[in-house]
Amino acid sequence: MAVFRRLTNLFRRARVDRDIADELQSHIDLRIEANVAAGMSPDEARRDALLRFGNPTATRERVTSADAALGLSSFWRDIRYAARQLRKAPGFTLTVIATLAIGIGANISVFSSMDAVVFRPLAVPALDRVVTIAEQQQERETDAASLANFVDWTYQARSFEELAAYNTADFTLTGAGDAAQVHVAFTSANFFSALRAQTLLGRLFDPSEFQAGRDGVAVLNYSFWQTHFGSKADVIGQKIELDQRQYIVIGVLPRSMQYPPAVDMILPFAPTPAQLADRTKHDYMVVGRLRDNVSVHQAQSEMQLISQRLSQTYPTTNQGWTARVEPLLNTINGDMTPLYYKLIMGATLFVLLVVCANVANLQLARGVARRSEIAMRTALGATRRRIIRQLLTENILLALLGALGGIAFAWLYLHLILITMPARVAHFIPGWYNTSINRRALLLSLLLAIGAGVVAGLAPAVEALRIRLVDQLRAGTRQSTGVRSRLRNVFAVAQISLAVALVIGAALMAKGMNAMLNQADKYSPNKILTLRITLPIKRYETPEKQAATYSAILERVRALPGVARAEVTSSLPYSDYGWARNASIENHPVVPGKLQTALYLPVSSGYFDAFQIAILSGRGFSQSDSIHSLPVAIVSRRFVDLYFKGENPLGHRIHIGERDSSEPWLTIVGVANEVNYSLWDEDERLQPAVYTSAAQLPLTETTLAVFTDSPLALATPARKAIASVDAGLPLDPVETYSKVIRDDMVGLIYAAVMLGVDAVIALLLAAVGIFGVMANLVGERTREIGVRLAMGASRRNVLVMILRRASLLTGIGVSLGLVSAFVLARLVANLLRGVRPDDPVVFTVITVTIVITALGSSLIPARRAMRVDPMQALRNE
Repeated sequence: MAVFRRLTNLFRRARVDRDIADELQSHIDLRIEANVAAGMSPDEARRDALLRFGNPTATRERVTSADAALGLSSFWRDIRYAARQLRKAPGFTLTVIATLAIGIGANISVFSSMDAVVFRPLAVPALDRVVTIAEQQQERETDAASLANFVDWTYQARSFEELAAYNTADFTLTGAGDAAQVHVAFTSANFFSALRAQTLLGRLFDPSEFQAGRDGVAVLNYSFWQTHFGSKADVIGQKIELDQRQYIVIGVLPRSMQYPPAVDMILPFAPTPAQLADRTKHDYMVVGRLRDNVSVHQAQSEMQLISQRLSQTYPTTNQGWTARVEPLLNTINGDMTPLYYKLIMGATLFVLLVVCANVANLQLARGVARRSEIAMRTALGATRRRIIRQLLTENILLALLGALGGIAFAWLYLHLILITMPARVAHFIPGWYNTSINRRALLLSLLLAIGAGVVAGLAPAVEALRIRLVDQLRAGTRQSTGVRSRLRNVFAVAQISLAVALVIGAALMAKGMNAMLNQADKYSPNKILTLRITLPIKRYETPEKQAATYSAILERVRALPGVARAEVTSSLPYSDYGWARNASIENHPVVPGKLQTALYLPVSSGYFDAFQIAILSGRGFSQSDSIHSLPVAIVSRRFVDLYFKGENPLGHRIHIGERDSSEPWLTIVGVANEVNYSLWDEDERLQPAVYTSAAQLPLTETTLAVFTDSPLALATPARKAIASVDAGLPLDPVETYSKVIRDDMVGLIYAAVMLGVDAVIALLLAAVGIFGVMANLVGERTREIGVRLAMGASRRNVLVMILRRASLLTGIGVSLGLVSAFVLARLVANLLRGVRPDDPVVFTVITVTIVITALGSSLIPARRAMRVDPMQALRNE
C-alpha cells in the first residue's frame, strides 16, 4: 500500500511539473519565432529566449525521472502532445475520425460475420480436428455411408478418437401448437462426445437410451426451442408427439451448436440388426475426431486401405467404393459461401485503403499549416526521427479513436444484417446466430487502427520534414513543395482507381443478381402461392393413400374462389429442389464408368399447361394415368439428345433409381421442352429430366402451386381447404413463388448489398479526395492566379486550368481502375450466371458516372479560383 501511495504522489508531482514545463516551453517557442522573424539566427533566437524565460531543463528532468519510474518516459509526452494538437483542430479531427470509423467499422462487421459463418460456425473445441467421412463410387460425387461400413470403420480405423454417425428425416410435430414439419437427426451414441458438445438446458442422451423401446427422448435445437417453445426453461420434461409417437424433451442445445445443419431436434438412433448389416443403403453421415498428431491426409490414406479390404470382403456391395475424409468446415460451408465472404472482405479492405488515402490527403493539407511548428521544433533540437514518431503517434491516436467509432458503426451494421435475414434461411446457416463483435473482432479493430494510422500517416510525416528551416521560420510561407503536391495527386489517383474497380464490380454483381431474381418472371411468380406438403409416412404408408390425398387436396383448392389453377410438383423451375437419380434405358447398356442420371420430377397432369412447357412429341399426362394404369414418363429434350442419339424415345422403357430397387419401369409417352430447375446453372448446363405422374408415383413430400391474382390473400383459405382433408398435415412454409426464389438467393443478395455499400463509400471518398486536392491547389496557387488575372488572363482560362488538372488526375485514376475492374469482373462472372466480364454498358455507365462525380467535386474549387480578387491575392502575399 505504501509503494502504491508513493507512486501515486510521484505521478501527481510529475503531472504538475509537466504542465509547468509545457507552459514555459510554449512561451519559449513564441519568443524564438519572434526573434527569427526579426532576423536572428535560430541559435541566437534560442539563447535569447532561454535568458528571458529561464531554462526548463530542471523541470524537464523531474518529469523525465518520474515518467521513467513509471515506465512511461516518452510515451505519455507523445500522447499528451498529440491530443493537444488534435484538440486545436476539431474540424480536422472529427472528419478524420468519422472517415476512419466508416472504413474500420465496415471491416469489423464483415469480419465478424465471416468469423461466425466461415471460420467458427460451431463452438466445438479443436474444430480443425473434426472431419466428415463420406463414400464415393468411382468418379461420382460423394455419398453418405452405409451403416454396416460405418460399423467396420469404428473397429478398424486407428486415426480417430471417435467416429459417430447420423441420418435425418422429416416428421410431423403435434402437441406443441399447430401441426408442423420438423427436421430430425438420429445420432449414434457417441455423436455429442465426438463434437465435445454440451447442453444449454437439461442433459444429453444416456447410453441406455440408444436401445429400442427406451429411445423416446429428444434434444432440441436452440432456434427451434425459441420459436416453438418461447425459450421457456420448463420445456425439460415436456412431451411432444412426432408421427404419432411420444417423446420427452430432455435437453436444449446452445445457440452455438447448430449442427447437423437445419435440424430442429436430435433423437437417439437405436438400429435393428438388419440395419447394422445393411451395406446397400448409403444414408448415414459420419463425423469423426482425429487423434493428436494425425493429419487429414494420414486419415485419408488409412480409410482407403480399409475401403480396399471391405471391397475384397464384400465385392457385391463394396466393389468400386472408397472413403473420402474432409474437414468438417469444408462440408458445412461448401465452396460458394467462403468465396463470397472473401470477395466482400477484399472489397472492404479496398475501402479501408481508400479511407487511408483520404486521411493521408487531409494530413498533407494540414501539414502545410504545421510547417512553422515543425520548423520551430527542429530549431529547438528535435531530430527527424523524433518528429516522425510524434506525427505517427497523432495518426495512430486518431485511428484508435476512429476504431472506437468503427465498433459502434459495426454494431449497427451487424444488427441490420441480422434482423433482415429471413428466419427460414438463417436456420440453414450454421454459425449465423453466433455473429457478434467478439474478442477477435476487437483485436482486428486494434490492428486495423494501428495499420491505418501508419499507412495514412507515414508519407505525410516524411513529407512534413521537407522544409528549409531558416526560410520557413523567417517567412512562414504556405507554399507547398512539389513532392507534397505529387503525393496528394498520387493519393487522389489511388482513391479514384479503387473506386472504379469497386463500383464496377458491385454493378456487375447487382446486375447478375437482378437477372437471377427475374429469370422466373415468365411464370408470373408473384401470382403463384406455394405450399410445401409433407405426408407422414406412418399414416400414408401406401402409394394409394398418398395419391388419393393429393387428388382430394387439388380438388378442394381448385374449388376456391380466385384460383385459376392448382398443381403439385416435386420441384418448381429455378428452385434447386430437383432430385437427380440414376437412369437406366432398356436395351441401352451404360458405358462402364460413365454416369447416366436425370432429374426425377413427379408432377400432376396439368403441370405442363400451367407452366407453359410445350410437349414436343407424344402426349402429356392425363386423368387416365392412375395408380393402377401402366406407369408412364415424359422426358425432356436434353434427355433425348444425351441418351437416345437421334432415336425416337417414344415407347422405350426407362428405370429411375438403382437397378436392384423396386421402382417400376416407365414407358416414355412424350418429350417436353427444356426447363431449368437450377437457380445457379446456365441453360447450357441443364440436367436432363424425367417427369412421372404424381397420380401414379406420388412422393410423401411435394409442393402445391396455386395460380391466383391474390396469392397472399388466398393463403388462409388454402390452409383451411387442406385442413379439411387432413388437419394434421404440416404446411411450412406458405409463401409466394417469388419469395421462394428471393430466399434461396438471400446469400447473394447480402453479398451484393455489402459490395454495393463498399462501392458507394469508396465513390464518395474519392469525390471528397479530388475535391480536397483541387481545393488545396487553389489555396496554394492563389498568388499565381492573382498574377495571371492581373496580367489579363480571363476567369474562364483560370477555370479551364483547374479543371484540366482535375481531368488529368481523374483520367489516370479511371485508367488504372479499369485494369483492376476487368480482373474483378472475371471473378464475378465466374460466380454468377448472366454476367459478362466485359459488359460494355456497365463499364461505360460507371466510367462516365465516376468521371462526372470527380469533375463535379472539383468544380467548387475551380469556381472559387475564378472569383479570386487579384489585388487582394497579391496584397495578402
